[in-house]
Amino acid sequence: IAFWGAVTCCEGCLLFLWIDLITTYAIGTPEMSYELTKVPNLVGGLFFMTGIYLSWFELINMDSEKLNANKLHYFWVSIESVTDLGIEKASYVGALTYLLGAVLYTISQVSDFWELTPGVHNVLIDWPLIVGGLMFFLGGVCELKINKVFESAPTRLVWWVAVLNCYGGLTFWLSACPALFPGKLETRFAVTGTIMYLLASVLSLLMWRVEQFGGALIPALNRVAQVAVKMAPNANGKFVLEAKDDDSSRVDDVLHPRLSWRGLMFLIVYVCIGAFTVIACCTFLNHGKDCKDDPETFRQELNRFMTGIVNIIIVHMVLVLNSAIVTMPKKGDAPYRSLAIVMRVLSVIVFSNTVLRLRVQFEEAEYYDAMKQFP
Repeated sequence: IAFWGAVTCCEGCLLFLWIDLITTYAIGTPEMSYELTKVPNLVGGLFFMTGIYLSWFELINMDSEKLNANKLHYFWVSIESVTDLGIEKASYVGALTYLLGAVLYTISQVSDFWELTPGVHNVLIDWPLIVGGLMFFLGGVCELKINKVFESAPTRLVWWVAVLNCYGGLTFWLSACPALFPGKLETRFAVTGTIMYLLASVLSLLMWRVEQFGGALIPALNRVAQVAVKMAPNANGKFVLEAKDDDSSRVDDVLHPRLSWRGLMFLIVYVCIGAFTVIACCTFLNHGKDCKDDPETFRQELNRFMTGIVNIIIVHMVLVLNSAIVTMPKKGDAPYRSLAIVMRVLSVIVFSNTVLRLRVQFEEAEYYDAMKQFP
């Protein structure tokens, strides 16, 4: 759950950043702005809400392995059932406010597909963004309290995750207030918050790497292996392991981390492929309108769209595989090691091809736009 929460939040943040790039640098033709902003905005919001919901799901099912082994909660439990397990009330309040903020943002993103009157626009778009941003900020404040940010030094990953999330929530809230940040200043301020959320998601993957599964909201799940490792020669001249903890499983965790730094880098590559392919698929929604009277060209564009959907599914299947098999197979584990190496090489090729495909589709959009000038 912690893994997929971090991954989906990363994808959502990348799509949000794409929208800011479109707005700031006018990428693509003006006719493409609808498909390249509103659709990625909704998809990114759904990814982001999925990550937040997974944190809520994890929290409300803390007792599923003990008291209610055959019963999972999907939407709600009382706060008493959580605090009875030793979880702070701030964890419950923080997870709930995050979820409410994500729901309000999704309402705004869905409503943004239609042309609305000013009054309805305020109710369905403006106010959900303001209140939703406030909920994100309050969730971040809860994380600051849970992790005692103001009482400790910035030496833990969770400390930085809490600070980054709180700043991201603050920018989402204040950037939704037009009187505070007029014009492009609002976009630039929101971009800093999105980047902070993205960094927090990457740090959450690092926490997952060292088996801190609770993130910044559920510190009770963050198992930190307090093992001091030192290799020293014994009387026979052989090196032995000296550790403060005699738990062999924790010592093994230190010697054999769940995920290498190289593996983390490729995880981020997979996430980028998923996000960029979503953007590539969105360009079809514009091209499809341009070539609807040309069946052959339409079939070609539809083929690209279906290929993009398949790539999105495949890359998430690869992420599923990485969440279960997080280390590179050993040299003697043929052919699994060879398959893992080929998969990483292909990921770099697919990533480069996705970026190139986006460039080609933008050039085609400019071509279609130029052709409209001629009867």
